[in-house]
Amino acid sequence: MSALRLATLEQRHFQLHSTPLQQLAEHMNGLDTLCKTLGVTALSRFVDVTALEFSAASDLLPAEDTPPQPDPETGLPWSIEDMAWFPISTGMITLEALSGHLQRNRPREVSGANHAQLLDALAFCETQLRPLESEGAQFHLAAGHQAG
Repeated sequence: MSALRLATLEQRHFQLHSTPLQQLAEHMNGLDTLCKTLGVTALSRFVDVTALEFSAASDLLPAEDTPPQPDPETGLPWSIEDMAWFPISTGMITLEALSGHLQRNRPREVSGANHAQLLDALAFCETQLRPLESEGAQFHLAAGHQAG
């Protein structure tokens, strides 16, 4: 199972938040179905799989004696340009629509979800993104392997 974490980019300031968005990852298909019903961009469209691709590629290559130098801006083995970025304003429309709908309803599309944790994950994203929205910043949901 992949884990999701919020990543933001304002100017050249990159931040990968440590909070795992477990409920969003587990119920992505149901949330995407809800997005379609609500007429907003599917949540999965905002997922960046760079970490998964990098991990898969490194599994195929022979182990190197020296690991790749981390990118100075991201601290990761890949750079800002290697990742997919989306306007926060677009993402906020999806997050707010899902959040509002889930506050009023318990849709069958996410019937197995921990409703409170799902709302918390959406609220966390909204809280982190809202102040950056007017700055024209960008974001993605970074998919990576679950630790542990």
